[in-house]
Amino acid sequence: MPQLIAMIVVIVVAMVYMFQTFGGTGDKIEAVAQKSVIFTEINNIKTGISLANKSKAIENDAGTHPKRSQTLEGLASLGYFDSLINSQILNSLDNDGDTTNDQYNRYKAISFGGSTATGNADLEISLVVPLDADNLTTDRPGIFVKIQERLNGVKDFLEVQMAADLEDIAYVDSNATVDTDRTIFDTNGTFDSQKTGHTDTGTDTDGMFTIYFKDIPAGSIK
Repeated sequence: MPQLIAMIVVIVVAMVYMFQTFGGTGDKIEAVAQKSVIFTEINNIKTGISLANKSKAIENDAGTHPKRSQTLEGLASLGYFDSLINSQILNSLDNDGDTTNDQYNRYKAISFGGSTATGNADLEISLVVPLDADNLTTDRPGIFVKIQERLNGVKDFLEVQMAADLEDIAYVDSNATVDTDRTIFDTNGTFDSQKTGHTDTGTDTDGMFTIYFKDIPAGSIK
């Protein structure tokens, strides 16, 4: 009986903590589970980008080398991701339905109902590469994440939580709002989201951020 009482006390305390932490809302509790799925999708893309980076297949301009690319579409066409992800990237249409101008650098996450049709997905992931003017010997490829649509209600919570979880293994640029804002590392390779030239002014609660994983090395971009 004492063990049973102790167990009940532990459960009640845990429930009180949960409701204090998440404000008693089902949305926030569900967001904890959604966060792990988002991490899985990010890691799926990271695996392909890491392999491409190691193979020096990522380039910083629109070159013509048949085995290099600066977009997810190009890397997908070279088979760097899982076959389902490759197919999703290669078949996603632009928002206006223009099939001749597909979303060449956007992965509409399958786990959140990603579609090849027009419109935005709940979770979209893009490749970020340095501009010509950036420091190619110190810059590394990044992963731009955009949480939106049906996840709008918890995007602030998700971004803050994910940034905290990633703190030890990645640099997180919460100011980024597009996948083309890439001026992040100085000539010494020091991360500085406030560096001169960084034009985006996003916040750490808008559901948009770029991740630069520390185990994806700099200096491999052609």
